[in-house]
Amino acid sequence: MRGCPVGAVGTLFVVSVTTVLLSGCSSGAGDSPAGNGDILPGTAALAIADKAFEPSVLTIARGSTDITITNGDITDHTFTMNDGSVDQPIAPGQSVTVTVQVPAGSSVGFHCSIHPQMTGTLRAA
Repeated sequence: MRGCPVGAVGTLFVVSVTTVLLSGCSSGAGDSPAGNGDILPGTAALAIADKAFEPSVLTIARGSTDITITNGDITDHTFTMNDGSVDQPIAPGQSVTVTVQVPAGSSVGFHCSIHPQMTGTLRAA
């Protein structure tokens, strides 16, 4: 590519490869709408920001799933499952991974035990 700086060629390559790789991430017609918190089997992520869990409803694979929770606030929080199976403190700026089990077709709530207004729901696919 004459007259094209090497940096631009490299950037074009990275964008092209990323586009190709990401296009394979969808499994097709059965996918849920983007942005609803659905995840790949066995893994999930939650963020804490402005004293709220994001997403507030997270669809996970049935059975055992590892969820990584990242506290982006400047105060302590917890990830506490309403059924009592998990009660994990999370310091400001810290990420922790917990393992949860939710039977297929069911859901369980979670909250922050320090800030009870912070709530969410795990749904098992």
